[in-house]
Amino acid sequence: MSAGGLEERVHLLGIRHHGPGSAALVRQALNALNPECVLIEGAPEADELIRFVASAGMKPPVALLLHAVDDANAAIFLPFAEFSPEWQAMLWAVQHGRAVHFCDWPAAVSLALTLDAAKEKPEEGVSASHRRSEPDPLDEMAEAAGYGDGEALWNAMIEQYGGRRANALELFRAIETAVTGARSFEELSDADALRQSRREAFMRTRIREAMQDHTGTIAVICGAWHVSELRRQVSAVSDKAMLKNLPKVKVQVTWVPWTDSRLSVFTGYGAGVLSPGWYGHLWGLYTGEGTLTATEFAAVWQAKTAGMLRDQGLSAPTASAIEAARLALGLAAMRGLSVPGLAEMRDATLAAMCHGDALPMMLLEQKLYIGEQVGVIGDDVPQMPLALDLAAWQKKTRLKPEDIDIEVRVDLRSEAGLLKSTLLHRLALIEVSWGRLIEAEAGRGTFREVWLLRWTPELSVALAEALIYGVTIEQASGNAARERAKKSTSVTEVADLIRAALVADLGEAATDCISYLQALAMRASDLTDLMQAVEPLVRVLRYGTARKLPEEALRALIVSLSAEVNAGVRTGSHGLDEEAAGKRVQAMQQYDEAVRLFGDEGLEEAWRLQLGAMVEDAKVTASIAGLSLRRLHDGRSWEMERVGAAFSRQMSGHEPRHSGAFLEGFLSGGAEVILHDSGLLRLVDAWLSELGDQDFVESLPLLRRSLSGFDSVSRRRLTELVKQSRNVVSGEAAHVEEEEDNPAFAAALPLLYQILGVRNE
Repeated sequence: MSAGGLEERVHLLGIRHHGPGSAALVRQALNALNPECVLIEGAPEADELIRFVASAGMKPPVALLLHAVDDANAAIFLPFAEFSPEWQAMLWAVQHGRAVHFCDWPAAVSLALTLDAAKEKPEEGVSASHRRSEPDPLDEMAEAAGYGDGEALWNAMIEQYGGRRANALELFRAIETAVTGARSFEELSDADALRQSRREAFMRTRIREAMQDHTGTIAVICGAWHVSELRRQVSAVSDKAMLKNLPKVKVQVTWVPWTDSRLSVFTGYGAGVLSPGWYGHLWGLYTGEGTLTATEFAAVWQAKTAGMLRDQGLSAPTASAIEAARLALGLAAMRGLSVPGLAEMRDATLAAMCHGDALPMMLLEQKLYIGEQVGVIGDDVPQMPLALDLAAWQKKTRLKPEDIDIEVRVDLRSEAGLLKSTLLHRLALIEVSWGRLIEAEAGRGTFREVWLLRWTPELSVALAEALIYGVTIEQASGNAARERAKKSTSVTEVADLIRAALVADLGEAATDCISYLQALAMRASDLTDLMQAVEPLVRVLRYGTARKLPEEALRALIVSLSAEVNAGVRTGSHGLDEEAAGKRVQAMQQYDEAVRLFGDEGLEEAWRLQLGAMVEDAKVTASIAGLSLRRLHDGRSWEMERVGAAFSRQMSGHEPRHSGAFLEGFLSGGAEVILHDSGLLRLVDAWLSELGDQDFVESLPLLRRSLSGFDSVSRRRLTELVKQSRNVVSGEAAHVEEEEDNPAFAAALPLLYQILGVRNE
């Protein structure tokens, strides 16, 4: 490889970023070349972390995370599987004690350019990014060779069989020749062409530096697409001019766990592969130094498939696995292949073990073909302090990060359960969403939580972002709660933060947030916001048996907020527009339930007085007055006769818009109450019956809106109840004679009247 401007001692090995055949070829080539220096495509800021690839605790898939110090969300991931050629090159160099460096353009430049582009197009934002995919150089060649695309050709020629080739250097020469020809047809936009030219200028610069620093052989492992440009003779002066005055940002770099699914092309990862699980199996074949025969190779894969099906509760006899392996070998022979590929293995499994049913194959997709591995970072590997603290918490709580949805049921009465809950709630405060709370306060009392856990690599970025709040999970989550409470202008938001801090066992942070809320409530003028703040604070008191709470301060805060609400709710409900009234009705429902749950008789009595005042105040918005009357009835604060009189006043002598809004508020909260409360049903039915034709037509749209929360079953039941009530009333006179002749019927009729809500006069 002496053409162009490179010396013969520089060998360019063009690879696919995640390919077991490429990785096996790289190992063979490095053994043959025995280079003094190894250069690998990747950001040079990570050079110091290469040595940890040989750490006993390091288990791929893992990734290098490079992020801007001032904006952790501006980040680049460089993922590696065990079968990644770059990983094997790093491992070989470290194990053989050779110099090894990354030779791509710096992340400091890449991220700076990304941030500049985001400023020009802010709608696109800046997000954690993966390695970008290169244009596929082999599509046209694949078409001529009878393959669907370049990916299929590369898999067939390199990944599937490359690890079995005897002369890796010759194959790399063939790859270079093929890709050089394909690249001559490349068409890129000006922006993409400039980006690529800059990257390759950096690579050539790094190769020149290595040639100056080392007198022996140099091996360069890079994407096959770059080989021809790195080989091309370009002066150092030209490359220097290309790289002049490029922006830079300060960058931090660390190793983080990665997942099989994030190596998959289906996640949008540009350099992803179709089936990481299958590629891992291929790599197992190559690491056996070719000792596995094709028959053994097929048998191992189908045995693994059968085991996975059994784990899913499906039948997969050993005989079926043997038949599937034989069928895969037969398909490979028919298609001219020496070893079954993924397509042959899939077809054989579908026929022999799934009996043509695609559903079991869908179950295998995630678990077997893609894989569920989550990488592990060794204890001796430098990590972000928050990542280290999280690892310690994971060991303490026995919560293992996994790349699948795991449901975890937590009993807060046990120390282990409380620790799990505390960790997950603290992570939620720093927006590291490893767990999502899908059920709380279930089961017996308030002692159980149900979480859905799934680890994704982006959580490492969230940990990096949270470093501004502290270096431990406890410190960062407490400071995050304080900072957000201090900046917030919403009483409801701060109340939610207090609750979040309390269930995360952050007593001091909760106390500080209570102080912020007290100061904020004194300035607050939004009664809806104040009402919404009370409910989460009352609810969190129910955790008192599981966590230590500042109960005295919390109760004092609830009383203070409720007193503000009760003092201003009547006048604050005058003349609200439709949107504001809708929000107030929702807030009142939550507040009413919270007051009852809180259990303070004086506070509850004061609220009931305000509800009555709002019903009697003609200036109060109609929907709010309607809800107030309903709550007075539900709480048995007013007798039915008084409720009926107030209902009649509100529904008579007003325009239909007022009556409809009042009725909507009165019926809010679902259909069940009116279906089981004959008094309410009778009130509404009597009002409708008394409407004139014109008033009924005008009221109909508002009535429909009031009943919009009723499902079809509830509406049908309501119709039947009204119909039954009508039948009883209309038949009352006709049955007088029967009533007199039948003492038993006469005795039962008052009860029937009561059940159906018909007056017995």
